[in-house]
Amino acid sequence: MAKKTIYLVDGTAYIYRNYHAIRNLSTKQGIPTNAIFGFTRTLINLLKEKQPQYIAVCFDARGKTFRNEIYDLYKANRPQMPEDLASQIDGVKRTVSAFSIPWFEKQGFEADDLIGTMAKKAEQNGFEAVIVTGDKDLSQLISKDVSIYDPMKKIQITLESFNEENGFSPALLPQAMGLSGDSADNIPGVRGVGMKTAAKLIAQYETLEKIYENLDKIKGKKLLENLEENKDNAFLSRKLAEIECNVPIDFDLEELIQKDPQKEELAKIFKEFEFKNLQKEFLDSTDEFKNSYKPVHELEEIKKIVKKIKKTKYFVFDTETTSVNPVEAELAGISLAFSQTDIYYIPVKHENVKTLNLKDLIKILGEIFEDESIEKIAQNLKYDLIVLKNHGFKIKGKTFDTMLAAYLLSPGSRSHGLNDLALEYLNHKMIEFDEVVEKGKTFDKSDFEKAYVYACEDSDITLRLYEILKKELKEKNLLDLLQKIEMPLVPVLADMEMEGIFVDKEKLVEMSKNFEHELELIEKDAFETAGQEFNMNSSKQLGEILFEKLNLPTQKKTKKKTGYSTDMSVLEELSKIHPLPDLILRHRELSKLKSTYTDALVSLINKTTGRIHTSFNQTITATGRLSSSNPNLQNIPIRTEKGRKIREAFIPKKDWILLSADYSQIELRLLAHLSKDPILLEAFKNDEDIHSRTAEEVFQTLPGMINDDLRRQAKAINFGIIYGMGAFKLSNELGISRKMAQTYIDNYYARYKKVFEFIESAKEEARNTGYAATISGRTRPVEDINSTNKNRVMMAERIAVNTKIQGSAADILKISMIETARLLKEKKLAAKLLLTVHDELVFELPPHETEDLKEILKSSMEKIIELDVPLKINIAWGKNWSEA
Repeated sequence: MAKKTIYLVDGTAYIYRNYHAIRNLSTKQGIPTNAIFGFTRTLINLLKEKQPQYIAVCFDARGKTFRNEIYDLYKANRPQMPEDLASQIDGVKRTVSAFSIPWFEKQGFEADDLIGTMAKKAEQNGFEAVIVTGDKDLSQLISKDVSIYDPMKKIQITLESFNEENGFSPALLPQAMGLSGDSADNIPGVRGVGMKTAAKLIAQYETLEKIYENLDKIKGKKLLENLEENKDNAFLSRKLAEIECNVPIDFDLEELIQKDPQKEELAKIFKEFEFKNLQKEFLDSTDEFKNSYKPVHELEEIKKIVKKIKKTKYFVFDTETTSVNPVEAELAGISLAFSQTDIYYIPVKHENVKTLNLKDLIKILGEIFEDESIEKIAQNLKYDLIVLKNHGFKIKGKTFDTMLAAYLLSPGSRSHGLNDLALEYLNHKMIEFDEVVEKGKTFDKSDFEKAYVYACEDSDITLRLYEILKKELKEKNLLDLLQKIEMPLVPVLADMEMEGIFVDKEKLVEMSKNFEHELELIEKDAFETAGQEFNMNSSKQLGEILFEKLNLPTQKKTKKKTGYSTDMSVLEELSKIHPLPDLILRHRELSKLKSTYTDALVSLINKTTGRIHTSFNQTITATGRLSSSNPNLQNIPIRTEKGRKIREAFIPKKDWILLSADYSQIELRLLAHLSKDPILLEAFKNDEDIHSRTAEEVFQTLPGMINDDLRRQAKAINFGIIYGMGAFKLSNELGISRKMAQTYIDNYYARYKKVFEFIESAKEEARNTGYAATISGRTRPVEDINSTNKNRVMMAERIAVNTKIQGSAADILKISMIETARLLKEKKLAAKLLLTVHDELVFELPPHETEDLKEILKSSMEKIIELDVPLKINIAWGKNWSEA
């Protein structure tokens, strides 16, 4: 009969290991959770992998131990437990308890002693014990029935493997540590004796007593001297290293049997710590939300639903489709909800079920979709707008997007998807899409019984979130921001995505071929320069060639310190002394342009429209800036000739032109407005070249002496100030010493005193409130502003300043887009807004509307908000985006 096995987990060791292994993980409120998360993952993996019959976790107790009474300097070299780790201990213990796992600690003893005591009792009672730890000190407990398992390294140490590796039995480990000591625990040992020497002596003599009885046989004058001089330390160290196996703790082995985890409590804990995947894993799907879900197959029933909605004056709607791309998606059905007992799904395109005629549906639902007095609520409204517009629906009046609401409340969150919001706000696990739709199939071909429940749940959860989020937005004074900027922007972005933009397919294909040819030439040059062929994309091979074969000076290691770093900054530095790094940089740039743009853009051309329909995202950046994806237009490099060539492939329809309107130095103008600095205000009011003016002030040079290089340096300083650039980064950017860079920064603040005051006040405001705010009231939490970690504080301070400037610029651009779209409709122009990239808007228009559009833009962009300095736009047009 197999022996019972108990797993004894070294809790303290895994708290520390995970704390150091995982960095910068915290809740939205800035509460650190890295140790809790890592420990929990380690524990879950252990439970899944080993499925232990019996288990317990042991922790160090706070305060001194009996070893401190023996030697008051025991562990005296260790710094105090970091505050952000100490605050997580309780969370770890709560998690262990919720797994129904008993945990132990005892004042005056360490986790090792408790584990030793429990392992000894387990042996005596016919158990096998597996000690779960990465701490080799516990190896002294190994016997034929006790082993050690490290789940991180997947290593099991048994009696046989220990003996084979060390040459002596585990029980003799304290004897060896008496000689070698342990610097981590400040156990002195014998000076000059390491574990290798200690192991040899113990393998030969077994105990300290026998070693000291046979000193005359030990070779090596220095070793002998050290042993004689440190005899007391050796015996003291052995005592300190010995694990106490008779700790007075009360436990019954049979009570340590593995029980079922308390799933509800675990889900609650993981919700609190914002471990969404873990929360989902331990949350049972419930039917409590699904009792009132109903499919609707009759028009008369829909008419009754519409009558009810007219009375409530608000409703949630959600579309189910055949594609995640809204421009290409076919409508499968619409779900509606307006109370927790009124949740419906209307099938439009489904197999093996009665569906409703789209024209009839548009007519009936039009009564609520087009009624401006009824509020329409959705999750990711822009997607639904595009789908419904493409199918003939019109949406008018007030709208509310729960995704945007959640984003405004928590702009730094990694996801604002419905599943995550349901977990966060409702502690509810939603049905997953792949539970309903088989791989390779579309929604309209799924099992209808599952499909309608899935669809109804989307609207149900959105309605519940609407009530919570709207209240929270009001409390935090963010409802105006949602209603006046973010929501009016949604239909503008939807129209832009539906419109898309033409690209010259032949030009892209030709560019791709040219890039391919150029890449081959660069590769050939690189192989000749290196003296051998190698994989241009392998950092490992490149590192070996640069630093071992060519003996170039190493700059830094990779983040994991597993090899040489060959990142851009390293290669740029090395390119000053050798041609190969420059060839690698050119190869990387070309490869990225080819794969990301010339190749990818061709595949993104819509077969029906012949245009590319990029997605504009409102919820990605924490500052409020818009981003784009599929393709990401923000990253097309416009300062390089090849980057500009890619823009040449973006073209208007036949006989039309593209026009670009770009805010001129909006962030520096906002800096002038927010800081009220007299020099900046004067420069912008007089329409001076701000970079030349800064060069005059910082370099204390007359206007006629400002050359291109000084202006370039001043420009770097201007933008560096906005982004919180320090002397180190500025010195790299300008290729000057750090001391000189600091002098430039000091000179800047000496002349622009109000800028310095503004930056300091922005930091102080964030310290007091915990967030940074834009001119429109958009807020961004700055969690680490009061951290004890200096690097985190510096990053938080940069965020506090940058949010005020970049976030305010984003607000202004959004307001301008809304007003521009309104004026285009009002003036009945054919011109269409197609793209936005950073501070730029791109339009497609017939040439004869150029002056009318310029007039609109002067109003909608330059006069959209009153600042202490004038806003200015640069307008250009041409037959492609590069010309514009």
